[in-house]
Amino acid sequence: MLDELTTSYDVTDDAGVSAALTTCRAEFALASGDAGSAFAEANVGLGLAEGAGAYALLPDLHVVLALSAVRQSATSTGLRFARNLGDDALLGRTAHMRGQCVWAAAQAFEADGGPACVSHLVERLISDDQLTQELLASQPAAAAWLVRLARSMGDERLAFKCVVRADSFIVKSWGFRSPYAAALHAKGLFEKNPDKLRAACELYPDGWASASAAEDLAQTWSSLRLGRDRAAEQLKRAAAGYERAGAARDLARVASKLRELGVRSGRVRRPMRCDGHRTGSLTDTEFAVANLVSQGLTNVQVGRQLYISAHTVAFHLKKIFRKMEVSSRVELARTWVDVTSDQRTVG
Repeated sequence: MLDELTTSYDVTDDAGVSAALTTCRAEFALASGDAGSAFAEANVGLGLAEGAGAYALLPDLHVVLALSAVRQSATSTGLRFARNLGDDALLGRTAHMRGQCVWAAAQAFEADGGPACVSHLVERLISDDQLTQELLASQPAAAAWLVRLARSMGDERLAFKCVVRADSFIVKSWGFRSPYAAALHAKGLFEKNPDKLRAACELYPDGWASASAAEDLAQTWSSLRLGRDRAAEQLKRAAAGYERAGAARDLARVASKLRELGVRSGRVRRPMRCDGHRTGSLTDTEFAVANLVSQGLTNVQVGRQLYISAHTVAFHLKKIFRKMEVSSRVELARTWVDVTSDQRTVG
């Protein structure tokens, strides 16, 4: 396995082997649904790969960093690494994983600007046979995400095409749980079939993907009017899964849906660890608001990320200013020590 890994990336020295192994650990953590560990490993791998001159590893690391940052609600960080993928493409480093690169970029851009701004990327990912096959082989859970985005674009034909692709991929990966679970998830989502979505929840080895299927199951039960209690139960299951995966952005969305049902969801996970000035007194929601405001987001943009109103963001911001003893957004940004402040920008 190690020989295959180092040969495929043209890695021969000890430093290069360390970079390749760290990259492998980062990808495994992401595939297991652990966004925090994935980001940490990939960040270490980035330094190792650059130091060893193993530039062929950079796209893999940028994909992990972009996806794990977005899941942790660190949108600006995710965007930075998504843009690095564009540089990787220009330098010809992404030939073996173009589908993953486009998907990672699409997730980061969608988190920042909504589904409309990535419609061209979604169409490309589903319409291009080679891109779809490569993506589903490496990231099976992408199928349901693509179906969801295609539907938000109002393109049922494109959504159905993705379902067919995911279903046909099972034949090529017989015996593996993830592709089968992903196909059930995509079909269950498209058909609004609770049984298929429930089966996907149980089959997924990836905790984040299982939580995603549980969230879609709750939405399906709600749309079919099959019971508020059933929907709430699955949303709680999704929230627990996202919490374990460190997926702060997804957890915030589910918390919003639970509030609509009149259910308190409990804690909102802090997006990325921050040891900044006087942050210990902040509630989890205040911490998330401060983290996003410090990145330069407006109240409307912060509200979109946390699934709360701009008015509620302003309310939290007043309390943040008082607790952190600052008087403006600029002063807050100056005192906020983000976990990514020491990271080097590639490209």
